[in-house]
Amino acid sequence: MTASNVLDWIVALLVCWASLTAIFEPSRGASQCDAPYATSSASRPPLTAPTQAEFEEMIRDMKLHD
Repeated sequence: MTASNVLDWIVALLVCWASLTAIFEPSRGASQCDAPYATSSASRPPLTAPTQAEFEEMIRDMKLHD
């Protein structure tokens, strides 16, 4: 075996090990990331449909851009 061939094998094994570790390791950051998102989304007002005036204004703006 040449040195570059051994190096290729070592790199391949490290990549496989890192991939398997990432797949099978429980995500530690998921619980930390989910909590702020859940609280911030609860404080947002619900989305409402545009009023007729807003709808007509959007159409007018689209016609101006054409």
